[in-house]
Amino acid sequence: MRLHEIMWPSLLACVVFPTMSAAETVVRVKDGDSLVVDSNGREVEVRLADIDTPEFNQPRGEEARDALKSLVDGKEVRLELVGGDAYRRIVAHVFVGDLDVNAELVRLGLAWVRRAYDPAPSLVALEDGARQAGRGLWADEDPVPPWIWRKTEQSTDRQLGAIPEVECGTKQSCAKMTSCEEAIAFLRQCKLTRIDGDGDGIPCEKLCRYYR
Repeated sequence: MRLHEIMWPSLLACVVFPTMSAAETVVRVKDGDSLVVDSNGREVEVRLADIDTPEFNQPRGEEARDALKSLVDGKEVRLELVGGDAYRRIVAHVFVGDLDVNAELVRLGLAWVRRAYDPAPSLVALEDGARQAGRGLWADEDPVPPWIWRKTEQSTDRQLGAIPEVECGTKQSCAKMTSCEEAIAFLRQCKLTRIDGDGDGIPCEKLCRYYR
């Protein structure tokens, strides 16, 4: 690994946000655990620290995104920086007033705690409470953590041909699909979740039966 790759996360945080007290305005929510803020006229992507929400094409993915939007979209937020990540995003705990947004998503049952990153015990306790109460994704049968979901998708992609670009709205059911690749394109690009009945990220069981 090159030196600049090792130093990048810390340098990014220091250069973009030299202090942790300044309020930044959220201009866009990308998914359940990442957002974009306006920092002195510059758009900067922020990844919420210590949590992982369902991918957008997972069950509860849209719900997690919508929950984050309702909490932060268009609002001033305070960032407590952790550093940066490999995707050149700021990694931070996000606050709206006194509300810890990262913790609130966990409390709602819309995020897993990344225990490998040594999170605060209070965050782990919130996840345990959400699980016991059956809130959000914990009401589902066998919810799949997003880091496992991503590995499954990558494994599937290695078995498939090229995923085509499709025009959303032109096909609405598995009966209209001509290949597994096309079905996956509609699922991922158009969020056509109706063709993925069991929510495992692989649509149209008959077309895609060899890729499971």
